[in-house]
Amino acid sequence: MRKFMIIITLIVLVLFVVDKFVLKEKGLINKVEENKYEVIKDADTLPVGIKVENQAPNFRVKDLSGNQVSLADYRGKKVLLNFWASWCPPCKAEMPHMEELYKEHKEDGFVILALNMTNTEDSLEDVTTFVEEQKLTFPILLDEKGEVSAEYEILAYPTSYFIDSSGVIRNKVTGALDKEKMDKELMRLP
Repeated sequence: MRKFMIIITLIVLVLFVVDKFVLKEKGLINKVEENKYEVIKDADTLPVGIKVENQAPNFRVKDLSGNQVSLADYRGKKVLLNFWASWCPPCKAEMPHMEELYKEHKEDGFVILALNMTNTEDSLEDVTTFVEEQKLTFPILLDEKGEVSAEYEILAYPTSYFIDSSGVIRNKVTGALDKEKMDKELMRLP
């Protein structure tokens, strides 16, 4: 059994060397890197807006504890900004995936900001109950008047924006995401 493990280890090592040094640009290792978004120099000079490669519009809202929070507070982190409601079935479906992803990557400079469209809820209690039932640990923000949702032109739930550490929107996805899709997009963010 030990010889078998040594042989397997050597084969993997040889494949890595071939991939990295012989195949170079065509190897699998470089393919992962080429899918990353390029770092945008002078990102602060980009226009503010909701299109890809715009600076994400800043906002200031309260979290579930009543603290004031703004998107700018998370500058320097990779952000998944998710617009959701407790009554939305696709939102319910993606929340466990978001929680898993957050737990795996929160120490890597990644945050999920789940912005509840509180103006569409029956009560704030519905939001609190939902968060407790789902055992969510990432920041839950409240769009009490629907102003942020309007600024980001949210027409369907859930909608997610992937924002890089410079505050630049890199992708927008309407509809529920599974963990694999979220993880792939997170890995692309600089």
